[in-house]
Amino acid sequence: MNAIVTGSFDPITLGHIETIKKASAFFEKLYVVALINKDKEYTFTMEQKKELMRLCLEGMDNVVIDSYDGLTSDYMHKHSLTKIIRGIRNPEDEKYEKKLAEAMRGFDPNFDTVFIKPDEKYACISSSLVRDKLAKGESLSGLVSENAISEMEKMYKENLESKKKSQNNDGLLQS
Repeated sequence: MNAIVTGSFDPITLGHIETIKKASAFFEKLYVVALINKDKEYTFTMEQKKELMRLCLEGMDNVVIDSYDGLTSDYMHKHSLTKIIRGIRNPEDEKYEKKLAEAMRGFDPNFDTVFIKPDEKYACISSSLVRDKLAKGESLSGLVSENAISEMEKMYKENLESKKKSQNNDGLLQS
């Protein structure tokens, strides 16, 4: 049986990795899919997110890294998936995820959501915390995979520089 784990993974954290590791032990193939929300502004490009995911999930042979810009339900139908994995860090997550699970069943009554609670030490880790630490130049140790830290910091700096150049060019008058 196969399953899917979705998220923005902007960027992937140790909490995500913990959930993926636990889920991969129970499924033949686990699709880890970065979704695109057109209403959201991301820190990392989709290719960067997928590269960071590859670095962090190295050696997990049953994991398929992918991205999708449509509905999760469409992706699940396309790949004949009925199980969706969701991580729950706290009571707020649980409330939100249960509503999401109900919505998924509305798309297809065969969709089942499997909730996974990560180890307590990962409960306070979020992508927004990692982005905040990146912006402040603080250590990412204990928040993201050690083998991805330098690449993540490099990508972040490149994206910041690119954004600054783009903003400067937007301010130039055309003659």
